[in-house]
Amino acid sequence: MLIFHQPRAGRETGLTLIEVLISIIIFGIITTMLVTIWVNLQRSAVFAMQANNASATARDAIARVGTALRAAQPSVLPSASPTATATAMPVSAPPITSAGPWDIQFYSAGGSSNVTTDGTGVGAVHLTRIYLDTSGSSPQKTLYLQRDINGNGSFTDAADQTYILARNVINKSLVDSNGGDTSYDLFLYAWRSASTSPLQWTDNADGSLTLSTIVGVRARVIVDANITHTPKYIDSTTTVRLRNASGS
Repeated sequence: MLIFHQPRAGRETGLTLIEVLISIIIFGIITTMLVTIWVNLQRSAVFAMQANNASATARDAIARVGTALRAAQPSVLPSASPTATATAMPVSAPPITSAGPWDIQFYSAGGSSNVTTDGTGVGAVHLTRIYLDTSGSSPQKTLYLQRDINGNGSFTDAADQTYILARNVINKSLVDSNGGDTSYDLFLYAWRSASTSPLQWTDNADGSLTLSTIVGVRARVIVDANITHTPKYIDSTTTVRLRNASGS
C-alpha cells in the first residue's frame, strides 16, 4: 500500500530572511578576501618589477662606468719608443684630468679594440666625462656619460656623444648616517703619494688632490626603486684599479 504524506498546512518551502542575510554576509566576506589577495598580488608584482628595473639600471650603469674607467689612458704616448708601455707613463700625463665626488673626466677609448696594451692606437682615445646632473629640486638625478669626439675640450658639439647611463639616481639625496655626510658620493679616489706609500681615499671635493697620484676609482650608483615603499633603492658599487696610472 502506498502512503502519501501531505505537507503540514501553513509551512512554506525556501530560505528564510535570516538565511539570506547570512549567505550575503558570507559571500561578502569571501569576496573581500579575494579582492584583497588580488590587490596585494598586483602591488607585489609592481614592486618586484620596479625593483628589477632599478637593479638592471644600476648594474648596467656600473658596468659601463667600469668599462670606461678600465680603458682610461693618457691621450699621448709616454715616449716615441714603439715598446713604451702605459705603466711607464710620466707623471705629467695622468689619464684623469678632473676628479670630484659627482664628476670625473679622463681620456678613454671606451673599450675600443683600436687601442692596444702598449698604448698604440691613441686616435681612438677621447676625453670622456661621467657626471651626475645635480640640478633641480627633485631627489632623483640623471647620470650621463659624454665623449669629446672632435677633441676641442667641449662635450656639447654636434659631433660629440652623450649617453644616459641611469635615471632616478639618488646618491645626492640620501643621508649617509655612518660617515655623517649629507650624501653618498658617486666617486671616491684611491691615491698614494709614492709607490711605497699607504693607500688613501678621498672624494676630492676641495679639488686639492694631485691627479697623477690617483691609482683607483670607486663608483657607487644608487637608483630609486620606489621612493615611497620598500625597497626604496638599489645600491651598486664597483672599484677600478687604473691600469694606466703612473702610481699603480
